[in-house]
Amino acid sequence: MPRTTGENAMVSYSPPELQPGLRADLAAAIEAMPSSRLIGLRVRGFAPGGVSLLELPMSPQVTFDGRVVQGGVVGMLADYAGVSAASSTLPAGWAASTTAFEVHNLAPAVGERLLAVGQAVQVGKSHAVSTARVWAMLGEDATLVAVATTTCRPFEARR
Repeated sequence: MPRTTGENAMVSYSPPELQPGLRADLAAAIEAMPSSRLIGLRVRGFAPGGVSLLELPMSPQVTFDGRVVQGGVVGMLADYAGVSAASSTLPAGWAASTTAFEVHNLAPAVGERLLAVGQAVQVGKSHAVSTARVWAMLGEDATLVAVATTTCRPFEARR
């Protein structure tokens, strides 16, 4: 079990229990997006009830100094986590597009990788709201570096 460290230790990291194969179509679509490929984003999986787990390996290309991940990249990961969590509850053939997101950076994003956990809060016909937490992982130590709220618009994807 990872240990939570830093000033933000009041919120502990607990990995979601993923369901293997759940929404593999969505995971493949997210990982195929050019922006996902650009930063190296990986979908670790989904859990029933609108939960997503995404991973971003640390690389110098996503930092501003070779060590700390740039805040916009952290926000991008949080956006992907929140919207993918909501999208995982939609029927096959449906997608969602971000309409708004707000990110609060809490600590420098330093470590070996970032993990983002998205959780759908409410999913409706016209919009969906989710939250996301982003953790910097160094070995078994987890530091909460950002929290976010995302809003997206579900739509039926055209083939």
